[in-house]
Amino acid sequence: MMDRFFDLDFSQLEDIPAHLSRYTTPQTTVSEKGMVSLNSVMLKTVGSQRMFRARLSPNGYWLVLYRQGEPNLRFSAKSGHASHPELAQLLREKGFSLPAAYTMEWCQEEEAWVGRCQEMAPPPALSLLEPPSKPQRKPRRRRSA
Repeated sequence: MMDRFFDLDFSQLEDIPAHLSRYTTPQTTVSEKGMVSLNSVMLKTVGSQRMFRARLSPNGYWLVLYRQGEPNLRFSAKSGHASHPELAQLLREKGFSLPAAYTMEWCQEEEAWVGRCQEMAPPPALSLLEPPSKPQRKPRRRRSA
């Protein structure tokens, strides 16, 4: 049976990285209107903490949520949403298309959640979409008298 794999050195195989899913990865999203949201994984991970000192890198690609310091971002206790239109405006000024999603990871040295932006692709232009097909009307059958 091993003869079929004569040119494969099993000791040289490398593990592939784990698939990151929004169901397993902490994420923070900023909507067009400035709604900042923690996904369910992030909510579970931060526990009861809902106030953070949020800071943004000069290019906007990094969002850092510090557990310590004067809070400037407060999420609702249940839903994990916060309205912050100023953040959305700041990201637009830096050239980001919204919504923007930040994949978050804990940084022990900073005692903060650090996220790298994963810009979400905008939806296709309506002019590029095919118009919906009109339902075909069945011809009426005449009743014979």
